[in-house]
Amino acid sequence: MNLLKMTRIVLWSFLGVRRAASHQADIADVKLPILPLVAVALAAGFGATLFAMAKLAIHVAH
Repeated sequence: MNLLKMTRIVLWSFLGVRRAASHQADIADVKLPILPLVAVALAAGFGATLFAMAKLAIHVAH
């Protein structure tokens, strides 16, 4: 499965605003052992981005 497609599936899941038919069509193609790894990587990247932005804001304020 294409990594870009898996990333799209995970990002739609994070938002939670998807039609059931689209969700079912994507789940039929997914390799389930890889999907949680993509989700954890994206969540860690999001957390690291927020952390870096906070550190930058604190650094600029002083």
